Amino acid sequence: MGRVMALHLVSIHHAEHGLGAVESATPAVPGLGRRVVAASDAVRGAVVLATCNRVEVYVDADAPTHVVAEVVRAEVGETSMTVRENADALQHLFDVGAGLDSMVVGEREIAGQLRRALKQAREEGLATGLLSETIEQALRTSRKVSHLTRLAATGRSVVSVGLDLLRRDWATTRVLLVGTGAYAGAVVADLDQRGATDVVVWSASGRAGAFVATHLGTRDAGPDLLDAVAAADVVVTCRGLGAPILSAEDIGAVMARRDGAELVLVDLAVYRDIDPAAAAHPGVMLLDLPTIQRHVPEASHREIGRARSLVDAGVRDLVGRLKGREMDPVVVALRDTVNAMVADEVARLPQGRQLTAEEAAHALRRLAARLVHVPSVRARQAANEGRTDEYLTALSALWGIEPEVRPVLRNLEIDPASEPLLGDREQSAIVPPDTLDCDTCPITGLRLSDLGASRHLEAL
Repeated sequence: MGRVMALHLVSIHHAEHGLGAVESATPAVPGLGRRVVAASDAVRGAVVLATCNRVEVYVDADAPTHVVAEVVRAEVGETSMTVRENADALQHLFDVGAGLDSMVVGEREIAGQLRRALKQAREEGLATGLLSETIEQALRTSRKVSHLTRLAATGRSVVSVGLDLLRRDWATTRVLLVGTGAYAGAVVADLDQRGATDVVVWSASGRAGAFVATHLGTRDAGPDLLDAVAAADVVVTCRGLGAPILSAEDIGAVMARRDGAELVLVDLAVYRDIDPAAAAHPGVMLLDLPTIQRHVPEASHREIGRARSLVDAGVRDLVGRLKGREMDPVVVALRDTVNAMVADEVARLPQGRQLTAEEAAHALRRLAARLVHVPSVRARQAANEGRTDEYLTALSALWGIEPEVRPVLRNLEIDPASEPLLGDREQSAIVPPDTLDCDTCPITGLRLSDLGASRHLEAL
């Protein structure tokens, strides 16, 4: 038997464990996939999906799920987590990709985040065939949900919900964006749709220049963060790198320079970029993820139902294809067996001259006899052992052949405790499967050894 394909999921999720648990796990995300794979020989690959409301590790491993969970727990620390495997893990993955598991149901940003997570795992050599195929199928299903339902239209992103709460004239609003990661691009795109024209970007890593070069309508805020905050009406942060970049003292110093002008802070980071105590300063309004979560609108039940049907169909299709892989070794063995027979017969053909029709027909008959030899012998075995129906079912499944069988003796019933139908001599004539090459085919009268040298029979 080959290895068992097993998909495991270890999830820290805002809906199940709270944003605090997600926040505590976020610092462990960089390099998490590599560490999980390196921690156990049973783990073949891992894909880490980290967003503002979840940290999830999809793992391809032979180990039991609880063992995989302990490997992940050792890397992220003692925190609440949910573990799933195989079908349950698949269902959750497809729900995530379709936006059905998001804080804002139907949002499309999660599909891009999942795609980037798979890309990163591939670049690091952590994405196995199982992980790649399952995530790619989840992304294909996500696109179907987007195109065939209105869920994406009604399900806005966390960014959209947060900015909606501000109710501003964005054309006259000065916006400072702190951070240049993948989430920053979503913020810029949303602001552009709202008509914002004054957007500056600040980055602690010095990547603001490269970011604004690829995002039209944005400018580099310069090196001083507090100067940029003091000049803004709205500050949007989306770094989440482990510690607040704006303290309550920083905001206090900024407000002293603003002559009482209101300052709006939108903290989209799971691991807070802005000290919550900053909201205590007069004139400061702070929106963070828990606040935004309370204002998320409910999606249409009808659209969710349609999306759910598409997701379920995608899962069933993938499960069917994965289960079909169980028979891959059988198909390979069958092809190898037939190819070995063909090669043997080709080797027997006369060389150096054109074949006659009689020689070609003889070679084909020999090949046909070899192909049906083992099935023919097993047919006789099945009849002797009372397994005729079992054999006929297999024959129909494999070849589509459904012959009519006439019993030699009708209405013959035998008490299980009575003497066997066949005597010792007859019983000894039933050849075990491992000696089939020595038995005589009831149709052709040939032994398998009559059809070729022993060295050519190993494929059978």
